[in-house]
Amino acid sequence: MQKIVKSYKEPIGLNLGSHSALDAWQGQRDYGLRSITYTTPARARIYLQNPMVGEPGKAIEDLPSRVREDLIVVNDPKDIRKAGNWKSAILVLNEYRDIVKHVDYLINLECLQIPNRAFSVYVGGDEYCSVIENHFAVPIVGSRKALKIENRGEIEKDYYWFSEKAGIPYPKSYEFEVHSSGIKFKEPIDEPMLLKAEHAHRSFEREFIFAADSNDLEEKVQREMEAGNLTTECLESARVEQIVLGPHANFNFFFSPLDAKKEWGDVDDWFAKLYNVSLKEARTCLANQFLSIDERRETILDGVRRLPIDVQQKIKKVPSFEVSAHLMMSLRESLLKDIHRYADAFLLALEEYEPPGIIGAWCLQTLITWDRISKYELRPKAKLDFTSGAEAKTAMDYGIYDVPEGLEPYMHIPVTQDLALRHGGGTNVHMGIGSQYANAKYQKPMSMGDRIALEIRNAWKRKQLEEIVT
Repeated sequence: MQKIVKSYKEPIGLNLGSHSALDAWQGQRDYGLRSITYTTPARARIYLQNPMVGEPGKAIEDLPSRVREDLIVVNDPKDIRKAGNWKSAILVLNEYRDIVKHVDYLINLECLQIPNRAFSVYVGGDEYCSVIENHFAVPIVGSRKALKIENRGEIEKDYYWFSEKAGIPYPKSYEFEVHSSGIKFKEPIDEPMLLKAEHAHRSFEREFIFAADSNDLEEKVQREMEAGNLTTECLESARVEQIVLGPHANFNFFFSPLDAKKEWGDVDDWFAKLYNVSLKEARTCLANQFLSIDERRETILDGVRRLPIDVQQKIKKVPSFEVSAHLMMSLRESLLKDIHRYADAFLLALEEYEPPGIIGAWCLQTLITWDRISKYELRPKAKLDFTSGAEAKTAMDYGIYDVPEGLEPYMHIPVTQDLALRHGGGTNVHMGIGSQYANAKYQKPMSMGDRIALEIRNAWKRKQLEEIVT
């Protein structure tokens, strides 16, 4: 893939039309890159009715005329001519996976695939994303081998495995046995818990079941089995974990391999000095750029939560958790140190155990709770704190300055509940207006789609495309 992109004269962004494709498309438009969005008849209207056309930074006053001039729609990639005057193309396929049939022509067009979750699921082929890893011969702006890590419980080295290697907090799990009618715990567990499993009928969605304790969960799983929403096969790969109480927050990062090789003046020197890491590691962490935060709204859960408590208690149906919307968030500023610490630790762990590690867009999905540090910290593996990777000794080691000496410190703890090692699903909330943290750094609107396109353009202009693809 790196050899192929060295011959590219004008890269074209390739987006699977779902998930976060609108953000990716508008970023490519904003930075003067041509783009192709491939979709299906059922979803084509999303892109037909939300065209991202025009010149970067120029207001559009006559949208139909601009669309007619800039956008083409085809159902065969051979109808897309590189020498044409089009700026964007919508490619309508019968199925998403049909894109694999056209990889040779896509390479001739000089395409770069922007990965999102729909790409992993619809084109990936299986839990190992084998089709993408072995047959999708188009350069990917990201880490091809990292896409499968999200398939928790289905592969050995999933994101829980990497989280443990990184030494960052994640929900502890409970063991159980699977029977024909449900599950059974060896011993009763008297604390709230959550079951995560593949849905019996919708492989793209997960089944989530909340329970007050292990007995409650066993009863609810049995009811879901009887209703046909779960099967023994689903339960064999399921995970039961502690419920972490706190708001949900997705932290969107972008790791730039280009910026990781640059000098940062006093900043990289002091980062290395303060946190006892090499200059190379310091620059790697600085290139792990924090762009934005979003939170999810989930059907049917959010509807249930808006009902009076007496009505909630009488509802028998287990709420479902299909993600339906996202909202923009900001974070209490003192907590950013921990988000950066955990994100950097995960980044370095991926670089060590699954090289080349993270490239480009990724998302650390957390629940932010308030608890004893000792309950969640995975000591002494956590790197990048004042104790140089060893166990923290005092509250001040964690940046807490109001705890009496001798008392165990409590703090806000971002507990990693999921990861997205590609373009995250919540970034459409920043489309057109940019991401607040990225906007402030770059002094212009900068969504994740913009940041991906900026990296492509910079790599292209500097003849370094091979640095950002696998």
